[in-house]
Formats: sequence, C-alpha cells, structure tokens
Amino acid sequence: MAAGVIAATPVRILIFHGYLLRGTGSNIYNANLARALAGLGHEVHLFCQDRTALPPKGVTIHVPDIGRLLPVYVADQYEGFDALPFPDIDETALRHYLDANITAIRFAPSPII
Repeated sequence: MAAGVIAATPVRILIFHGYLLRGTGSNIYNANLARALAGLGHEVHLFCQDRTALPPKGVTIHVPDIGRLLPVYVADQYEGFDALPFPDIDETALRHYLDANITAIRFAPSPII
C-alpha cells in the first residue's frame, strides 16, 4: 500500500442519479464516482436512467422503470424519454416517477452493518 493511503473496510454504497451516465456534468461525475469507489473495493449500486450503460467491475446498475417521463431541472432532449421540467409535471405523473424510484431502492441490497 502506498504511503499515506488508509485501508478501509469495504462497504455497500448506493448512488442515486436520476439521469444518464454520459454526456456532461453530473452524469459523468456519478459514473466516475461509482467506478472509483468500486476500484477501492466497495460494492456500489448505481441507480440511473441509462438503459444502455455497461457497469464497470464492482458496480451494479439499477434502472427503475419510470416509463417515458424524465423530470429535469433544465429543458433538454433525452433519447427515449419525454423530458419535462419539474414545474410542468402534474401531481399524478410526479407521484408515478417517485414511486417507481422508491420501489426500486427498496429492492436494493441492504447496507452492510
């Protein structure tokens, strides 16, 4: 082990990112974060909406079935989705989106304690 590096007990980590894992900004950040944590020996579960992502070693990708609606903060185009800014989404559609994500997370492996 390199000088100054502290060995850590591997843990199970859940990262929730409601978008794709490619492009720019938080998409790239979360993909790299998951890869780096897995590279340190942690068990990483990454929740996202990238239906074509290939998981790096040690990363399990979960894609909650939210249908076509993808709530966004800034209007943009996402292939395979109807991306709508949060203020433009009605209560029923938002509830479906939230419930789909909550259900998916409930089925994720429990934390290692």
